[in-house]
Amino acid sequence: MVKTHPDSRFSLYSLEQIRDSAAIILQIEQTESTFTDSKRPVYLCEVVPAACYNRNSIAERLTDEIIKINTENRRLRGKIERLEKALT
Repeated sequence: MVKTHPDSRFSLYSLEQIRDSAAIILQIEQTESTFTDSKRPVYLCEVVPAACYNRNSIAERLTDEIIKINTENRRLRGKIERLEKALT
């Protein structure tokens, strides 16, 4: 999971906590764990306070992150191709 907002934090929530949260939940990922006391499934969530959430800037940051990752992927694919040619 990649952090997508500068004011966000990662927290472990149950489904009930996700449903009742006053904060904005940007991402949710199910884990293979359960809470010890309640035995409920654990979800890793990226959470940002509602006051800090700005939808426009989030979209811009996500677009920048996608462009950065795509550029890195292209660079790595080129490196793999060059290494494969060197091996043959």
